[in-house]
Amino acid sequence: MENKYYLAVEVKPKNYFPINLLDLKIAKNFMTTDLEKLDAFTLQFTKKEIMDAIKEANLLDIHDDMPLVVIYYENKNTRKIDVLTKDNNYDMWSLLKTNYHDKLFLNKVINFLHKKIEDEDLSIIKNSRDVGEFLKGIGSLSYLMQRRLYLYLYE
Repeated sequence: MENKYYLAVEVKPKNYFPINLLDLKIAKNFMTTDLEKLDAFTLQFTKKEIMDAIKEANLLDIHDDMPLVVIYYENKNTRKIDVLTKDNNYDMWSLLKTNYHDKLFLNKVINFLHKKIEDEDLSIIKNSRDVGEFLKGIGSLSYLMQRRLYLYLYE
């Protein structure tokens, strides 16, 4: 069973207010619980633009410094992950391509993926003979793992 993901505001630590996208004018009747589609939506806006849309919808009393997150439910617990916005939008694929020959960078990527993906997938990435094979190996990972790598490299 696939997880459902929701845009939310963290009102207090571990206290989330899920946002119904249909309430936001910027969503233009768009609704999804799919992480990839939710990311594609939020990447169109800055955090401030999304927070302003939530304020405009008058859903709750919020402040710009409140964290905007994506929540999902796992093992009867609410989990959060960072929301992707225009604020942290960069081209991971260009970064991977540009730094393919940098051994320190490559080790950073491999160390991050170690224990997080199957050994066969890691072996393909680690033993890639050229940048195309390397990028294909990264591209074959699940969207969630690619997203985690994206955020890791962004930091």
